[in-house]
Amino acid sequence: MNGAPPLPVLLVEDDPDLAANIQDYLEGQGWKVDFAPNGAMALHKLIDGKFAAGIFDLNLPGVGGLELCTRVRSDLAPSLPVLILTAADGLEDRLKGFQAGADDYLVKPFATAELLARLQAIIRRTSGGNQAPAETIRIGDLRLQVSTREAYRGARRLTLTNMGFLILQKLMQSSPAIVLRTELETHLWGDEPPGSDSLRTHIAHLRAAIEPPGSSPMLHTHRGVGFQILANQEKS
Repeated sequence: MNGAPPLPVLLVEDDPDLAANIQDYLEGQGWKVDFAPNGAMALHKLIDGKFAAGIFDLNLPGVGGLELCTRVRSDLAPSLPVLILTAADGLEDRLKGFQAGADDYLVKPFATAELLARLQAIIRRTSGGNQAPAETIRIGDLRLQVSTREAYRGARRLTLTNMGFLILQKLMQSSPAIVLRTELETHLWGDEPPGSDSLRTHIAHLRAAIEPPGSSPMLHTHRGVGFQILANQEKS
């Protein structure tokens, strides 16, 4: 880790062999790993400690990975980057994970080197280290407060995941221009975009968040090209 102090990561996994492999690998790379075999113990650790990221298995005994992620987002650590581990790779499964607040999704079996790359990516893109000074972006009745990471549609506050916030910020800062799909993927994942269609899943969840029932569409998909945020009635 280039001489940097070890980053504390919370690993929640009920498979002892897999947990040991992940812990040994990450600690060998200079990370500090705190382990919990179930969601209940993870909740206690999240209350008592501060972590740079969380790695949560989806199918945990008792408090499952989705419930754990929801608790993290609601009150324990709203800005904590979370990587979900699961054997399921269907679109519906990914949507559930992202709706619960996960930042990325890694399907078992996986290479530990890929896990490390995903972990570094979610920490980098959610750390805010390169974030601009306090700023409010307004497009129509959609408002994004960069410094506090809050978004509003009219008077209604929107619930966004970390990834949803980053996508919305990029699209609003670029509006009315179309952001190319490849440009957005590079913005989110650098040179290592995930193999599965994670962007499409994040876009679907973001659209549901910013376009509640009865509201006019603002997030437009240009198939084969990219995505665009426009004020009401602007789209030609």
